[in-house]
Amino acid sequence: MNDATVLVVTLLIRKALNPDLAIEIPAGTDWQEALDFAISQGVLGVCFEALEKLPANQRPDLEMLMQWYGHTDKQCSQYERTWAVARKLDRLWSAAGIHATVLKGRAIAQYYPVPSHRYSCDLDVFIGHDWEKACKLLEEKGVQLEFEVYKEAEFRLDDVYVECHRCITPYRGNKNLQKVERYLRSLLDSEPKVCFEGTTLACPPLMFTVMLYVEHALGDLQQDKLSLKHIVDWVVLRKQDFYRETFEARCKEFRFDRVLALIDALADVVEGKKTCESLAPSHRRVYDEIFSLPEEVKATGQRSWFRKRVNLFFKIMKNNKNFRDFSYTSMPSFLFNSVWSHFFDKI
Repeated sequence: MNDATVLVVTLLIRKALNPDLAIEIPAGTDWQEALDFAISQGVLGVCFEALEKLPANQRPDLEMLMQWYGHTDKQCSQYERTWAVARKLDRLWSAAGIHATVLKGRAIAQYYPVPSHRYSCDLDVFIGHDWEKACKLLEEKGVQLEFEVYKEAEFRLDDVYVECHRCITPYRGNKNLQKVERYLRSLLDSEPKVCFEGTTLACPPLMFTVMLYVEHALGDLQQDKLSLKHIVDWVVLRKQDFYRETFEARCKEFRFDRVLALIDALADVVEGKKTCESLAPSHRRVYDEIFSLPEEVKATGQRSWFRKRVNLFFKIMKNNKNFRDFSYTSMPSFLFNSVWSHFFDKI
């Protein structure tokens, strides 16, 4: 992606998250390219907030502006459709005494200036010890579940993709994540339960959300790559009121301190607190990868479990540098433990 488009989208993000900030959109901006890039990075809705606040002479023409509005409106509709499914599941489960906790998604979006402008393509809920009971209720209603991985059941309901978790993290065969899993569950058990309005769906404590965010950020670095949306999430989350010293101590305990340093540095760049040129080499490499074009993927229809795992294997192999620079384990060890736990570790 060219630097001019990256600059425009970054400026729009800064303006959306800080409405009083004065920005200057470069003349000759390719607004179609900026739109396509914002969509690919999951920051379309956030950027549109800024467009609405710009003076007329810095906005795109009316036709292009309506394209931005149309895509944003579609995203907002998806946000509402996803939550309608969440409420539907809540009614089914709560009637049987099952209570779910929302992971990521709306748990993060609530901290955005306009929650529906945070892009999310699915719904993640954590059930815990009632997971098998929750799955059985779904199957009795004719919902077809997929059990490709031990930590969750996957399904589609009313055209929304849902992950129903019995584990918060993929901790099998991973002593470090076993500690993280216990800590996250202790937060859910010890903190007062707060539910989203009109539901029994639990909103996790902020400390839970920020710690899970870091764990997922590392997972994305190991198995794929970060996007601009991930960094904007952290820009928003780290501004919230949580015990930063306690959080940093836990990150050090779980050996997440290096990935925390990375996402803090990338968030500083997005906010304009530092330049990308000032980043450490390993941080700059991840920053540049965010803006690299994705590899072309051939349309082969629905892929088998085996093909998905083979594809994931090669992605992990490709990310060896991220294991070296940010992970608590090496890439070979990670792969070995993943295979071992799949067949032998049933904790």
